[in-house]
Amino acid sequence: MDHISRFPDGVLHHILSFLPTKDVLRTSILSKRWKLVLDTYPILDFSWGDCAGQSSDAMYSENASDEYRQMLTKFMNYVDTSIFRFCKYKFSMQKFKLFLVLPDLELSSHLDKWVQKVIENGAKEVDFGIDLPGYLHFKKPYSMPDAIFAAKSVTVLKLFGCNVKLEESFCIKLHSLQKLALKEVQMDDHLLRRIVTCCPLLEDISLRFCWGLKKIQVFELLRLKKFEIYSHLSKPESVEIKSPSLESFHCSFTVRSVKPIVSVDACQGLKSLILSGSFVTELLLQDLVPKFHVLESLRVGDCPVLKKVKISSWRLKSLEIHSCENIMDIEINTPNLLSCKYCGSVVPVSLINAPSCHWQVEFSLMNTLDIHWYMTLKEFLAKLNQLVYLHVYVYLTTIMVRNTYSNSSYIVCFCICLFGDSCHIYELLDAFSL
Repeated sequence: MDHISRFPDGVLHHILSFLPTKDVLRTSILSKRWKLVLDTYPILDFSWGDCAGQSSDAMYSENASDEYRQMLTKFMNYVDTSIFRFCKYKFSMQKFKLFLVLPDLELSSHLDKWVQKVIENGAKEVDFGIDLPGYLHFKKPYSMPDAIFAAKSVTVLKLFGCNVKLEESFCIKLHSLQKLALKEVQMDDHLLRRIVTCCPLLEDISLRFCWGLKKIQVFELLRLKKFEIYSHLSKPESVEIKSPSLESFHCSFTVRSVKPIVSVDACQGLKSLILSGSFVTELLLQDLVPKFHVLESLRVGDCPVLKKVKISSWRLKSLEIHSCENIMDIEINTPNLLSCKYCGSVVPVSLINAPSCHWQVEFSLMNTLDIHWYMTLKEFLAKLNQLVYLHVYVYLTTIMVRNTYSNSSYIVCFCICLFGDSCHIYELLDAFSL
């Protein structure tokens, strides 16, 4: 006897929320009871890429075939039917997620209609992503309807691949918003400030690869816990955060010429700090770290300008330094540090005070494995009280292989990977050097 089908709809909906979308859809063929359960399921998740099964070339081409466009139209009709069928029952939508890969914006009227319907239904989470081919994605992205910023019930808003513009007279009503995640979204500084000002409950802000932002300012958010910004296209001039409740700050700029002014001095409650990019210098670290008296985790990576790391902190428990190819000197005074990971190509000169720290060390080298390097490595490792992992990846040389069809080059390399306590690793290193 099927006892599960007798459960209330709310219980069955909760069970379905743990399943992948494809498995959720399959339940509709079990019985009429399950079809009704699916019709009223408050999580609507539509991903065209998963359903289409098309190659990336077909999905991201402006010259999409007629067959592809027919499939896309059929899928959009399915989304249309599903949304209106759910809204017919007058239940509140818990989550609406949509990701579409479109060859152009000919069908954008459907998108506008869906956004309006979802907002009218009182959706709590909205995850809306539109991907377009080539220049369209950045030059002529989909324009998000204003209605999305008047959604009083939305607590989580995630937008991808769209343009956001609002008239100055438009009233933003995202009064319940707790998390805002924007990825590859075009907007300006003024609009971001307006959104932040009108959303006093915001706890989490994520800006990933957005463009149009120059001077990023986030002030007076008393509940803000996490802020992160990644950029590889735009060139922001400054990032300024003033929120005493902020606990986690992640700032990453991949363009080497981008060196914005980063100010988080007012965030005295910061516990986790991640910095990446050319703006990270020795002076910046020396100035910032001492100001955060409860900082427990620090991660520094991909900082080509950084040559010396000098850190002094009594509260720091976790430290990671990776892919900073010009680091030559490390000075760490962190008596309560519990774990540290160092990844680089140079064995640094070091002065370390971290008696209880467990170390993980990785080196990637190119034609530099000689006795001098080996002795320098041993000297560095001797200063680490508890070395638990050592990984040395060495690229020795490049050889050419000729055959009838082509000339190919291969890199000859080998890897040393050692685990265990410090004494055991040192013994293995000595054996290897012989």
